Amino acid sequence: MNEIFDYVIVGGGSAGCVLANRLSANGRNSVALIEAGPKDDHWVLTIPTGVAAALSKPQFSWGYESTNQAGLGNRPFVTPRGKVLGGSSSVNGMVYFRGHPADFDDWAEKEGATGWSYREVLPYFIRSEDNPPFAGSPYHGTGGEMRVANPPRPNPLVHSFVKASTGLGLPACDDFNGADPEGVGLRQATIRDGRRESMSTAFLRPARDRQNLTVITDALVEKVLIENGQAVGVRYLVGDQPKEVRARLEVILSAGAYGSPAVLLRSGVGDTQELQRLGITVKHHLPSVGVGLRDHPSAAVQVYTDKDYTSYGVSARSMLRNIGNLAEYLLWRRGPIGGNVFEATAFLRTSPEVERPDLQLVFMPAHRGPKPTLLPIGHGYGILSIAARPKSYGRVSLASADPAAKPLIDPRFYEDEDDLAVVRHGLKLARRILNQSEFSPYGSREILPGAAVRDEAALDEYIRRTTVTVHHPGCSCRMGSDPETTVVDPQLKVRGIRGLRVVDASVFPTLIAGNTNAAVVMIAEKAADMILGNRAPAPVDVPYAGSARDLATA
Repeated sequence: MNEIFDYVIVGGGSAGCVLANRLSANGRNSVALIEAGPKDDHWVLTIPTGVAAALSKPQFSWGYESTNQAGLGNRPFVTPRGKVLGGSSSVNGMVYFRGHPADFDDWAEKEGATGWSYREVLPYFIRSEDNPPFAGSPYHGTGGEMRVANPPRPNPLVHSFVKASTGLGLPACDDFNGADPEGVGLRQATIRDGRRESMSTAFLRPARDRQNLTVITDALVEKVLIENGQAVGVRYLVGDQPKEVRARLEVILSAGAYGSPAVLLRSGVGDTQELQRLGITVKHHLPSVGVGLRDHPSAAVQVYTDKDYTSYGVSARSMLRNIGNLAEYLLWRRGPIGGNVFEATAFLRTSPEVERPDLQLVFMPAHRGPKPTLLPIGHGYGILSIAARPKSYGRVSLASADPAAKPLIDPRFYEDEDDLAVVRHGLKLARRILNQSEFSPYGSREILPGAAVRDEAALDEYIRRTTVTVHHPGCSCRMGSDPETTVVDPQLKVRGIRGLRVVDASVFPTLIAGNTNAAVVMIAEKAADMILGNRAPAPVDVPYAGSARDLATA
């Protein structure tokens, strides 16, 4: 006999954990949360500096990679996504960044996402947040489920990066989630008392004992069950055993930028010709499913040093220091091990004509190889250059109707060469920063791109050869008002199917300029109000960069 719930949520990642908490909070709604991965009870998922180890654990990852990218020399790249309760928030870098305030005004004003302007979504950011360092700020909240913290004790190299950058005349930024996120500075992270604050620990665990909430793990969703244009349940697999749950009210897809379009397509919602080619029964012709995928491409300047100040690496002094750091962490849950390593960033404009930052730099006080590794691999540091507002976009599609088959992920990096120019600009700026006197004591030498790579053609070849994602996919089930180009309306309802919504990064109308987890939490908070019929909170009337009432006129 099939189990029946009021709400069935597909995906136990960031959005799914928030929704499971909010929809079950009244004690009356029965809620099922279905997650393809295991529980998040492994130690490696709790220690903030274990982020590389967490990413490298195959049992917590979907093992995705892109299709061969023409803009990258016809090669693929690895695109990690969490397959565990908490989703990618259980394996990511824990960065708390919301996006530029004007990003959301663009959603509302340019993309037809009515109700999603910055002043309308700010209350939802604030609702989730427990951010003691910014207590009293109209841009921040305290008392929410998600703890946000300052870096506990940054590596000395982090301060060198900030000083070198501001010494070049780049503006300082004290709060990347305040009125104006342009500039360089230290960034906050979702860390509570020295432990990773995933959205599972923040939202799901406090709700796990509710009798009206059922969490199903190690369950691979095959498809949404659709009858007469209505979503009525979900079919999933535990091992090779098929099972079903039914939904009285709604099915909510929160399977992520790759998973949600893939589930829709397997359910018969997508382009008719593509579905028929795969032998999938068409339930609704919606050719925009999967179209519009965007991600942030990046390349790095990396230097080597024989000094042992860096966060990873082996030497007598660094080993002794690391033993002390470990003892401090084990005894008091504090110190560098309680941080997320990459603790400084910059959001900058590549030219004065650009209206808001289109380039992100991330400082790395560690030698970073092409793949995440658990063991130290030498002393070094570097800077990632990231195209924060990519113009290139691609799609997510299916290679097969088999739910175990990985989707085809094709973001088409550098199809628009403006993105390449942004990354190139960032690498040149990174070199200038690393050549400032603040880094002189470290006796470093550049190993990537290397001293021989100087002219633009050589830099571009290096960028295409080494570009990786910084793990921020979105926009594959876009939200908006145009039924021809979007998958969901501003209420996040899937067009043409009753009782079905998508709530995750796939609904971004455009990709925000920066890390995406906080925005996903906000979307889930707002979606919960919509689903429950709650009145939206009053917009927060504050000045911010890029608004009609901006900082200059406040």
